[in-house]
Amino acid sequence: MIFLQSSPFKAAILAFILSFVVAVPAEAAPVQVGIAATVVGDVRMNNATLKKPVKIPRRQRLAWGDQLSTKSKSKLQILLLDRSTLTIGSNARLVINKFVYDPGKERSLGATVSKGAFRFMSGRKTSNSSATVNSSVGTIGIRGTALDGVIGEEAVDIAKDEPFLDGVKSDKDSAMLVVLRGPGANRRGDLDIGLAEVSAAGKSVTLDQPILAAYIPRPGAQPIGPFKLSAGGLSRLQDLLAPSVTRANKKGGLLGKLLPAAIIGVGVGLLLPGGNDECVNQGVAGAGC
Repeated sequence: MIFLQSSPFKAAILAFILSFVVAVPAEAAPVQVGIAATVVGDVRMNNATLKKPVKIPRRQRLAWGDQLSTKSKSKLQILLLDRSTLTIGSNARLVINKFVYDPGKERSLGATVSKGAFRFMSGRKTSNSSATVNSSVGTIGIRGTALDGVIGEEAVDIAKDEPFLDGVKSDKDSAMLVVLRGPGANRRGDLDIGLAEVSAAGKSVTLDQPILAAYIPRPGAQPIGPFKLSAGGLSRLQDLLAPSVTRANKKGGLLGKLLPAAIIGVGVGLLLPGGNDECVNQGVAGAGC
């Protein structure tokens, strides 16, 4: 038996033990970013804790690192803490990489979309706000606006019918089409003028007016644009995200009226985490309960 009679010796042993304790960090709690405001069809989530994707319900709480995917005829709209929204359509994949929100001062979103159609709509005004959406072919930097995009085969299908893109060679797995929905200089109401920058292979294309678009046809290619996306292209892209709105546009031009306004209701009635909303799906790791 060894007796620790010397105080310096005790201190040395204690420091040795603590070095091992500090070297093993505690498991970090999920950093909550928002909730699933709209869930249509089969929407699934997995993360560092959930190795196998599980179906999520409406009002599921979401955090950094959550990987979200939709099946056929499915849709997910995420309501972030700053009231921004991020929507994906059918057969899409999205990862929330980062979200920082300091009310009235700063907000920053980072996400990766690897497949399918998506929409970002800016939320509450702040003096310093930004969002970045990454894909395998390029990056979209967004400041205070609404933007639609699509990655993969649907992007190629739309591009084939655009006169500006005639003859462009595209990759059906990674091509990305992006269009600014608004608001631009002719904004309505109290919406800020915004813009988006589409970057790849050392070149950036700025979209600063509604309906201006950019297209990255394949890995290693520079973005093409800006160009005005045709009415047919807008309708097809809209249909990937909200078919009912597209049908209304065909009947009475509703889509054209909505484009300048950009932001349609984003589910403000939904209670965000930290309020009085119940914690849903408590059995799902990463729910942030």
